[in-house]
Amino acid sequence: MEERRLAFVLSGGGARGAFQAGALRALFENNIHPEILVGTSIGAMNAAFLAVHGFNSSSIDLLIRTWLDSAKKEILPTNINWLALRTILKTPDFRCYKKVQTFLESNGIGPDLRFRDIREVQLYLVAVDLYTGQLVLYGQDPNQSVLEGVLASSALPPFFPLFERDGKLLMDGGMVSNLPVEAAVSEGATEILALDVTDLRKAAKGATNLKAYLRKLVNASEQRHIALEIALAREKGIPVHHIPLHGPDSVSVADFGAAKASIQIGYDITNQWVEQWNATYGNHQPIEVQLDQAVSLWSR
Repeated sequence: MEERRLAFVLSGGGARGAFQAGALRALFENNIHPEILVGTSIGAMNAAFLAVHGFNSSSIDLLIRTWLDSAKKEILPTNINWLALRTILKTPDFRCYKKVQTFLESNGIGPDLRFRDIREVQLYLVAVDLYTGQLVLYGQDPNQSVLEGVLASSALPPFFPLFERDGKLLMDGGMVSNLPVEAAVSEGATEILALDVTDLRKAAKGATNLKAYLRKLVNASEQRHIALEIALAREKGIPVHHIPLHGPDSVSVADFGAAKASIQIGYDITNQWVEQWNATYGNHQPIEVQLDQAVSLWSR
């Protein structure tokens, strides 16, 4: 019998990562625990936090408290247009990068921490090399720095600078794999539970200016990659449980003030998903669910 290796895959999405904190609480309470954690961007931060502190009640409580405190810390500034202009003029303001680094170090993800130091789960953090277009997976080398992996996975101008390492120009992995199912497959997952905080509603609005078109383009590419990665996993016989996490109103990637409501919504959605699964398939069956079933459930 093949050893069961359940992977939690955490998407990128900035402040929407608070939905994942609530979802993780629900999964823990329903006794669903991961052997593998894979994350990109904010999902990398959530995954690294849990890997370092353990997948337990006190760790998840701490993660939730950290999210509730995030609005006070103003981790990501809201003046993105000014930041973008400064980047274009080659006078970038990367103070929020230093702020995030300090924030991570204060929460146990310090410069001396290596992937080999993480014992309870396997942790993988996803970035992309802009020179080759290939994913770079931190965690395959046990001697790599966890902090470096989180920062590389989150390197998204104008908020954070690109990350240069070993001849690679690294950027936020969400640019090519915002729900890194493929990475979980490559690292031996036999079953995948994907916590997706992507929200297409802003892109679906009818605005026709350049900014709106670019948003639509990014979202279309993102959804195509998600669909392909899920199809790849299922073609290999690996069940993927895709849980879209979003509330009745769209949350901006920089709106950390919405964390409290987002945590509760993520918790409620995931509990509902587990309840429906148990009612339909029973507690002792694999937690496989088809993508269209999940989407139809959460779009009601």
